[in-house]
Amino acid sequence: MTFENILRKNKGLRNAHAGKRCFIIGNGPSLNVQDLTLLENEISIAVNLFFSHPKANKVAPPYWVMADPLYWENPDVWFYPAFNAAIKAECCTKLLVPTGGIPFFLSINTGPLIDLHFFKFDATKDHTSIIDFTQGIPPYGQNVVIVCLMLAFYLGCNPIYFIGCDYDFARMSKEEYLKNKFNHFYGEDIVPTDHQYMAWEQWKRCIARMDYEYEQLNKYAAMWGFNVFNATKGGFLETFPRVVYEDLFALNMPPYTTAGENQGARFLGERAIQLMNSGDNQAALVLIDEALRTNINRQIRAEGLEYLKALCLARLNRFSEALICARQDFSCNPSNRDKSDVLIRQLLQEGVNCGLLK
Repeated sequence: MTFENILRKNKGLRNAHAGKRCFIIGNGPSLNVQDLTLLENEISIAVNLFFSHPKANKVAPPYWVMADPLYWENPDVWFYPAFNAAIKAECCTKLLVPTGGIPFFLSINTGPLIDLHFFKFDATKDHTSIIDFTQGIPPYGQNVVIVCLMLAFYLGCNPIYFIGCDYDFARMSKEEYLKNKFNHFYGEDIVPTDHQYMAWEQWKRCIARMDYEYEQLNKYAAMWGFNVFNATKGGFLETFPRVVYEDLFALNMPPYTTAGENQGARFLGERAIQLMNSGDNQAALVLIDEALRTNINRQIRAEGLEYLKALCLARLNRFSEALICARQDFSCNPSNRDKSDVLIRQLLQEGVNCGLLK
């Protein structure tokens, strides 16, 4: 079986949750002080040993990612505790692991609840490459959460929130590292902590690589119009803007109508079109931005606002910003993909002609 055949299974994941928010759940100790029951019915991506969390069956993350070779190189210590916890939680989930684990994972029975998928790192790709899990993805796998962020992009999720991504291990001292001061939400009864990964200097190089990979994906998010936030309580991951986790649910007010349609955003969008037709593009842009704000954190969103904003920005000769909005519409609004594709091409050409894009 070739890599191409194995990766083809991921085609069904492309834009599966276009324009909907998702949560990437790390294994940091902050999970013990945040209410994970709020994530019920949310799209979430869990990592490693999350299913050992007492609220795992309530969260029921539909996606689960492992990236560390230790899970299949030393499965008795790493994989089976995680696997047994997932089986006990009785959650249906898609498990994504690197192709390096194929010999191990294809030799075991994951049962009816776990749908196995593989992904492949490709050293020829970088943050300028479109992330496509049916092909090789950029080799940003120094931390499993980074792989989850690429998966969230591929799923079309927007906005994207980190929780439980304390990143405190990246700022520990040499003494703490040598004493195995790795903190997770789970205790030593799940996975023993008396192991040493690598020498201190090698570890520091790994941390530098993690910082680099986060920065590269931050650039990718900006290029394609994804909004990524850190909702972890505390910690040291500062690459992405901070938001308060609880506020994400306090702000998730019911839609304006019983049918669930965001009529407020739709009305603002229609009024913006009227202003654009009259030539008042600056005023239209203000209304479009307000409409987009009313869309935040809604399960049912008014679609097409990013496309509308791209058109408005183009009329204002702000081609770089328009291109980001058009790409976001292309990624997260499949019903409008033909139009947004044409607009992206036009914006690229207009930007080059004006000397604003290269």
